[in-house]
Amino acid sequence: MKKTYFCAVAALFLVAASCSDDDSVSGIVTVTPDPTEEIALNPDDVSGNIIINNGTIVPGDAPTPTGTLPFTMDQTTQSGFQKNGFDITFDAPTNYAGAYIQVQSTDGTMANEYWNVTGPRRSKVINNEKRKGFFNKKLSKVNDQQIEIDVDFEDTVPAGTFCYLICIYDTDGNISQPVEVCVEIEAWGGNPNLVGTWNYTKQLSNNQTLVLGDVNFCEGPGTITCNNDDTLVVQESEGWCYASTEIKLTLDENGTFTFEDLFFQKQEFNFPESLESCSVNNSQVVDTFGSEDLISGMWAFDEEENTLNLIAFKDQTTDLETNFVDSYDEEFGFLFYLSGTVTLNGSELIILSDNESASAGALETFYSK
Repeated sequence: MKKTYFCAVAALFLVAASCSDDDSVSGIVTVTPDPTEEIALNPDDVSGNIIINNGTIVPGDAPTPTGTLPFTMDQTTQSGFQKNGFDITFDAPTNYAGAYIQVQSTDGTMANEYWNVTGPRRSKVINNEKRKGFFNKKLSKVNDQQIEIDVDFEDTVPAGTFCYLICIYDTDGNISQPVEVCVEIEAWGGNPNLVGTWNYTKQLSNNQTLVLGDVNFCEGPGTITCNNDDTLVVQESEGWCYASTEIKLTLDENGTFTFEDLFFQKQEFNFPESLESCSVNNSQVVDTFGSEDLISGMWAFDEEENTLNLIAFKDQTTDLETNFVDSYDEEFGFLFYLSGTVTLNGSELIILSDNESASAGALETFYSK
């Protein structure tokens, strides 16, 4: 399962959840938390319906801490999503061996079992690059000292709140003191101001702006051997290039979403001519080899953080020339990297990644109705 990914705001406009006097004029509806998210979940029901790779359920309470193994968590509250779950991420010593996790209710009632999660799983590189299409930004993180425990939910775990105690242990048998973290599982949907179809207009990243229709993705053959046995290095921008002509983000009231990206080839790399002349030979083309990428899933709005979270469960690409469909299903979903903090300015929706300014490398995306 992939959980990542990315978007927040650089320019300060009218926030969707604001309660200003102008709300009635602008059409903005005041957003209130979904009461189901505040329901305290039964710890036994949660513990028995989560899925953790390399995890084993053990009856009883977690072992008593021993030794002086240091352990802290950067956050003591976090969001989770139905089916998709949440990640537990922390720094660990080199001799880290595993973690004990015991679910409890918000009132302190403990589950009658705990999870023993063995083996190190270092934080993975996250690569959100599309093969083609408008959004080809790479976002990655690598930290050799960071452990990531991926927690998924069965279908029976609803929106609500619960907590868990986590402690780690090392190869010498030392067990850290536990840290309590509370999770709010978001309800699907949640912000009526976001419901509807949003038409993509542009993106901003690293002080560069790309509008819809600009070439935004290129791929080249790299180094090729010419007919005269010399080699030629072909840059990506000199190869096959593509541009999106229509992008739509549709958020439905029932919590479902679709993201449609229609893109076409704009530049052709002429392979035989380049091999013969041993120089780059390319040509401009008009909307050939079209494809449609359709990502679908569920969306949830976090009122406290003002974030739109897109949990994708299906990614489908259709070749418009042959009608061939390449479809991929993700059982537990993944956080689509265009998720993030939102700003509404009239009929304009802005989403920015990572709560950073776009000039610092975050991806800021703009939509209109």
